[in-house]
Amino acid sequence: MSVCNENRINCKPDEVLAATAIPACGKFVNPSNLQAEQLVYDQAFNDLINNYGIPIDFYINTFNLSAADLLYGTDWGDTIGLSDDTSFGEFKGPLQMQMYVELSDDALQLSKFGFDPGDEFTGFLHISTFYTAASAYFNYSDVGQSIEPKSGDVISLQVLGCDRPNGRGRVMYQITERMEQDMSALNPILGHYVYRLRGKRFDYSFQSGLCSEPVNEQIYENSFSGILSTTLYDQVSSDSKTYPNPDDPYNIDTVSKTDVMDMDINDTDIYGSYY
Repeated sequence: MSVCNENRINCKPDEVLAATAIPACGKFVNPSNLQAEQLVYDQAFNDLINNYGIPIDFYINTFNLSAADLLYGTDWGDTIGLSDDTSFGEFKGPLQMQMYVELSDDALQLSKFGFDPGDEFTGFLHISTFYTAASAYFNYSDVGQSIEPKSGDVISLQVLGCDRPNGRGRVMYQITERMEQDMSALNPILGHYVYRLRGKRFDYSFQSGLCSEPVNEQIYENSFSGILSTTLYDQVSSDSKTYPNPDDPYNIDTVSKTDVMDMDINDTDIYGSYY
């Protein structure tokens, strides 16, 4: 369908109720009659984002629900035949693009009244621009996803960390809501031009394909199981962690029997036996 209205019907001035006399002269909110105007809005939104937006790094969450373990939620890498350079459950990126961003600045005010809004953001991405950039960067069909931002994707605002003191840098947010239809705010003359994204501050927990914000002071332990690893002199640390993988998956029943609930060394006369 042409983006311009080439076959315009002339409504004569003497036809006071033109839409009644000639229905084709009416229908002012019929999208098929407004494609040229919608193109103007689409280009205007894109221009505003490019001029007043900021560059972002966009990370795609490749988690695939159909390939995940339904009990534990684990997303194994080769169960549906991805290419060798694609791993399940990890983040792909960064994909660089422009986004208009609004950051929440009322957290301190609301906290006085018992509310905890956290650190939130609202962002606007141009639909066509995102589709073009994302489809060229990553094959969404490999993980059974549509080419659009979604809840769980991560956005890094690099420009907000350029001159932060004491080594602090970029801030990262995780998308919690995607909206492309809000008739009062996003869809002039019934067109769809931008995504409105809302999100919260990203809580890094060693997701594959991501790294934490600089000078991240959260307490974590990523090298040993059992007691925490330590650099103290003569302090005993546990053996290194092991993780399940497709070649050597955990069998929870075997682990429970041999390492957790070994009743051979316990007196279980009054309780019966475990196995």
